[in-house]
Amino acid sequence: MNGLMRLFEQRIRGIRLIELVGLLLVFGLIFWVCVSKAREGEDIRRINELDRQIAAEQAAVDSLRIKVAQLERPGRLEQLAVEYLGMKPTDPSHEARLESLGEISRATSKPMSPASVTAPAPPEPASAGAADDLITVAPARRAPEVASADSRRGGRP
Repeated sequence: MNGLMRLFEQRIRGIRLIELVGLLLVFGLIFWVCVSKAREGEDIRRINELDRQIAAEQAAVDSLRIKVAQLERPGRLEQLAVEYLGMKPTDPSHEARLESLGEISRATSKPMSPASVTAPAPPEPASAGAADDLITVAPARRAPEVASADSRRGGRP
C-alpha cells in the first residue's frame, strides 16, 4: 500500500505524477472526441449525398414507369398493329361459339381420296457428274420381312 501512496505523492517539476497522467488522459479523450465528430460530419455529408442520389433515381424510375404506361396503352398498340403489321380487329362474323367448332372442322377439312395419295418416287441413280460430290444417293433398300411364328419354330411358312 505504501508503494501506491508513493505514486500519488511523486512530483515532477512541482506537479504530482497522478495529476499529470489524468491531464494527459483528459487531453487524449478530448482529441478522440474531436476526431470522432469530424468523421461523423463526413459520414453525415455522405449520407445526405446518397439520399439526394436515391431521390433523383426514384424520380427517374417514376418517370420511366409513366413512360412505360404510356407506351403500353391498348389504343396505341392497336394503332401500331394496324399501321405497321396490317392487322385489324376481328369481325364479329369470324368469331365462333364452342358448339359450332365441330361444324367448322367438318366444313374446312377435306377427305383425301385414294387417287390423290401416291407412293413416293424411287430415288434416281447418281449421274456421272455427281461422282465428284461427297454426298451420293444410296440405292433404296427393301424393308426386312418379319418372320412368322412357324419359321421361328423351324417350320416352313
